[in-house]
Amino acid sequence: MSGKVKTLTRMELAKALECNPRTIAKWQEEGLPVATRGRGGRASRYDETLVRAWLAARDEASRQEGALDLATERARKEHWQGLLAEQLHKARERELLPRVDVEKAWGSEVAAVRTKLLAWKTTLADRVCRAATLGGEAAVERVLEEAVREVLRELSGDAAATQAPSKRRRKARVA
Repeated sequence: MSGKVKTLTRMELAKALECNPRTIAKWQEEGLPVATRGRGGRASRYDETLVRAWLAARDEASRQEGALDLATERARKEHWQGLLAEQLHKARERELLPRVDVEKAWGSEVAAVRTKLLAWKTTLADRVCRAATLGGEAAVERVLEEAVREVLRELSGDAAATQAPSKRRRKARVA
């Protein structure tokens, strides 16, 4: 018996392993041992024994606890890349805003509400007192409702949405 090892071409190895020749090429990129690399129109040659040993070691490594599964990790990476691309798209379309911008806008809104509510007692006290003297409890409720709607209208910038129902009906009849 001679010391020469019988080697196989990619097609022969694929047939022996019952897989696609492209799988052999993919495995080669992952570290599959090549007996002789093909050059100048010659095909690469593979030692079937070494290849089977490499595949067995690879399978054993994937079965060990904590081992990384290349396909699963690639799928996870693609998943997160897709989410990142979606976020970037939404940010460009101004559907997703930077947290700093939102916090700044929210701070302005809260400051406006705070200022309005602190000033409210002085502007409302006289009207409530007059309404209580002239019209009683029902008049006070009307003054308070109008004041609340006025504050909401100022804060939202939407005059029609916060008008008292009676005023909306009157405007609708006039129009």
